[in-house]
Parts: sequence; structure tokens; C-alpha cells
Amino acid sequence: MTVDLHLDLLLPEILLVLGGLAAVTVDLLWGAKRANLVPWVAGGALVAALLVLVVGQPEGRAVLGHWSSDPFSRFVRAIACGGGALLVLVSAAYTRRMDRGHGEFYGLLLFAILGVLLVSGVTDLMGMFVSLELVTITSYVLAAFKRNDVRSTEAGLKYLVVGAVSSAMLLFGIALVYGASGTVDFETLSSHVAGKGFAPLLGLGTGLVFVGLFFKVSAVPFQVWAPDVYQGAPSPVTAFLTSLSKSAGFVLLLRIVAVLVVPSAGTAAGEGWLQFFAVVAGLTLLYGNLGAIPQKDVKRLLAYSSIGHAGYMLLGVVAIVAAPDEVVRRAGATAVLVYLLAYYLTTITAFAVVVVVSGLGRGHDAGTAYAGLHRRSPLLALALLLALLSLAGVPPMAGLIGKFLAFYALVAAAATHPSLVALGVIGVLGVVISLYFYLLLIREIYAKEPAEGGTADARITVPVSSRVAIAIGVFAMIGLGIWWEPVHTAASRAADALFDPRP
Repeated sequence: MTVDLHLDLLLPEILLVLGGLAAVTVDLLWGAKRANLVPWVAGGALVAALLVLVVGQPEGRAVLGHWSSDPFSRFVRAIACGGGALLVLVSAAYTRRMDRGHGEFYGLLLFAILGVLLVSGVTDLMGMFVSLELVTITSYVLAAFKRNDVRSTEAGLKYLVVGAVSSAMLLFGIALVYGASGTVDFETLSSHVAGKGFAPLLGLGTGLVFVGLFFKVSAVPFQVWAPDVYQGAPSPVTAFLTSLSKSAGFVLLLRIVAVLVVPSAGTAAGEGWLQFFAVVAGLTLLYGNLGAIPQKDVKRLLAYSSIGHAGYMLLGVVAIVAAPDEVVRRAGATAVLVYLLAYYLTTITAFAVVVVVSGLGRGHDAGTAYAGLHRRSPLLALALLLALLSLAGVPPMAGLIGKFLAFYALVAAAATHPSLVALGVIGVLGVVISLYFYLLLIREIYAKEPAEGGTADARITVPVSSRVAIAIGVFAMIGLGIWWEPVHTAASRAADALFDPRP
């Protein structure tokens, strides 16, 4: 008997595996002599995978039915490949300063992105755990990649310890869910909840699964690791952690909510999950935005900002849990997916600037490295300005669309759950607070003189790869902010597939 694994559905993933192995091989054979070739190999694999997804990837089940290619997974995989290609361009400016390890860096980066792609199509809890661990374990190594830097080593160790705890909670939750339902398959679990409701053991297991995922997305109260790890990790790795790695957690949150929470809508258990997610979202919004105010280090500021943005994406998840009908439920999922794309573009563009400025040897402190940046590099100053405005949700930037859709879904859900109005008020307050601390950094860039030891005409040389990344990021941020309907349509189709999976 022959077994058809339908590996053609996994062609983008296979391309990333080959790209990662090729990057390591090129570095192994030629080392520093061909170091500039390694980013091209990695970027080429990501672009090829993106083209496969855009041109047309067939739908169906692969790996004996344990992985699914549908509009939801294709949307997530496409934005992950696009964001990964942009991240490779950003990383090129960083790795050119390295004397070794180019192949290892890009190989690990591609395997981490591979984990994000696999996460999007899993159909059971064990596949979810294995795919997520591929992202997490490679991230541990990437966070500690600067072997001779104490801060990088510390970041990797902290991430390892906290990540191990979160993985243990996630796996224990999966075990309890299996013990309560007798299955780990998503469709069977959904039918079990719809028919029998939440027994205490199933509720405890589901709660632990959510706790494990909250660690991954740095939601309060499981966010304490994020600022230190983001600050100590190499800047391109921080960009990955704040964008693609975080998206893996949110993609799984959408999956698990659709499987275990949505079938309990209208019951006492459903109301309990709504309160749970609403409290987490509100605390995450407040902590992230208030914690960013006193930060002087730009990477720590972006770390706290990342926590705040996790809160905005959780508004979409809250709307799904509270949704009175399918229309509002799909609006919440669509908001999260569009927000992820907008956040990819914005964050990676901001870190394209951070990578160049940090290479000057002055660190990341806004009072020194970024003061008077517009006089030393108008391009970097403009790119960071637009990225900060997009993070704040100022029109016509991409960040506005993500926030608008999240609030729209929340308001629609509040029609049947008036208590969500308070959460909306917290969200609006978070927007106002974020405008304040983003403007503080903008003031450093445009209103302050260069720090002592710098001069007004000390121009910063921007590498070609960074210029390309910045140009793509800026045009994409503005383009998505103005012409967002095609992306919204694609995200809506993805949301339909999330709640109505096809065999």
C-alpha cells in the first residue's frame, strides 16, 4: 500500500529547508570569502516561497491529514515569507560586521521562519507544539548569537529559562485536554466542546494552553522576559522576535480560540473565557504603553511598544470570543491578520534604522545615538519617523488600518456585551499614551543636537541592503494605509477558512 503525503502542498516549506541548508553549506565551503552570498541565498529561498504562495498553492491535507493548506495558512505563510525576506535585507547590514557565523545565522533564521509557516496549517495539538518549538528553540540560539557579548548571552539564557517554563505549561495543558477529551485533533475537539461543553479538566487544560501561548506573544502577566531579551538580543533577532515570532503565537491563539472557545459561545464557559481574554487584553494594553514612557533605550522602548501592540491584537481575539454572530467573529479574525501584516512592515522598517545606528558603536540610547539623526542621515530619520507614526496609528500609515479594524470588531461585539466598552476606552487611552512616547523619540531625532562627540556633518553611511529594506518598508506602509482593500479581502477569506475549515 502506498501512502501519499501530498508534499507538493509543502513546497514553500521545502524551499526554506533547502535555503537554510544552502546558506550553511556556502558558509562552510567558502567562509568569509563568500559571506556576501549567504544573505542572497536566504533571501532567494524566501522570495521563491512567496512566489509559490502568490501564484497559487493548492488546497488540501498533507502529511496524512495532520497539516492543512487553506486560505488561512496561505495568508499567514505569504506575509511570513514577505516579512522574512525584508528581515534578511535588514540583517545583511548587521552580518557584514561579523567575521564568522553567517551561514549559521541565516540558516537558523530560515528554520525559525519555517516554524511560523508550519504553525499556520497544523490540525492537531501535537503538531502545534512541535511547530511552535521549532520557532522557539531556534530563537534561543539567535538571541544569544553574539557569543562575546554578555548582554546577548544573558538574553539567550533568560529566553531559554522562560521559554522552557512556557513550553512545559503548554505541553501539560495539551496532556490535560487529551485526558479530558481523548483526542488532540482540532475538528474532533471542536465537536466535543460543542456537544459536551467544558468539564473542569478540559477547562484547566485549555487555560494552560492559553498561558503557554501568552508567554509567546508577551501578554500580561507573562511578559516580564520581553524587555530584557529584546534589548540584549542582536537587533535583527529582536526584529524577528517582535514580528514573526510573535505572529506564531497569535496564529495559534486564533486556531485554539476557534476550536475550543467559539463552540462554547452563549454558555457560562463562553462568558468566563470572554472575561479572561478581556482582562488580559486590558492589562497588556496598559502595561505596554505605560511601561514605554520612561524608556531611554530604543530597543527597550520598542519592546514595551510590542507588548502594547499585543494588547491591540488581543482586542480582535476578544471580539471573536464575544461575537454574537459569524460576521463579527470573522471581523475580529480579519483584524488580527491585517494587524500582523501592518506590524511586520512597521517593526522591520524601524529595526532597519536601529541596525544601522547601532553599528556606529554608540549603543541604542535615544539621548546619544538618535539625537540629531536627521542631520546625519535624513533617510534614516524619515524612515524611523514614518515607522513610529505607523506604530502610533497616524494616517495614512498601515498601523491605522490595523487599529481601526480591531476597534471596529470590538465595537461590534460590544453591541451584545456592553462591558467591552470599558476595554475600548482602555484601548483609546493606550493610543493617546503611545503618541506621547513616540513623539518623545521623534523630538530626539529632529529637535536635538547630535550628542557630545558627534558633529552635525558626521554623515551616516547607509548600506545598500538597508536602503532597499527601508524603501520597501516605507512604500509598503504607506501603500497599505491608502490601498488596503485587497489585503482586507485576502484576510477575510483567511478568516472564513479559520471558522469553516475544508477537508
